[in-house]
Amino acid sequence: MAEFQLPEHPLGATLIDMGTHQLLTLERTMEHSTATLWPALTERAIIVRWAPFSPDRDLDRLGTVSLRQTDDLEANANLGKVLTAATQQMLSLTWADDRIDIELAPSPEGTIVQLSHVFADVSLAPSLAAGWHICLQALDAVAGGIQIPLVVGDAAHAAGWDALYDEYMKRL
Repeated sequence: MAEFQLPEHPLGATLIDMGTHQLLTLERTMEHSTATLWPALTERAIIVRWAPFSPDRDLDRLGTVSLRQTDDLEANANLGKVLTAATQQMLSLTWADDRIDIELAPSPEGTIVQLSHVFADVSLAPSLAAGWHICLQALDAVAGGIQIPLVVGDAAHAAGWDALYDEYMKRL
């Protein structure tokens, strides 16, 4: 069992077959403002606390970026590119051959966060959904000022990754 508690998020993801690629989308409402969430999405020092990658720079400007797996910083980095950095609205980037879009929309409850991931291998969908589910929970915690350990590897399993994988395997 995890020694920390991530914010609860409902299960929920959609998967759309786009022919040669898949589009996975998760949408969550967080109690934080877009102004609070934006630095968590774009500032390197905060990104590494919730995301599956560690960038070599902040993501608030367009251009190339080196992204390493957060759980293996010694591994070779994948080249990425920030495609959109619309302050407090949308961050789009490529990570190797994948595209990740994170949209922020103000709501009465805080902010609607929509994460979309375009990837090729449909068999990865449950794993990606479970991973992004936990990453979004961690983003919610970090944006709320909660100190949590990095939730990758064994910590992700302790935080419920296996059960999430099983549920997303049934749903997607």
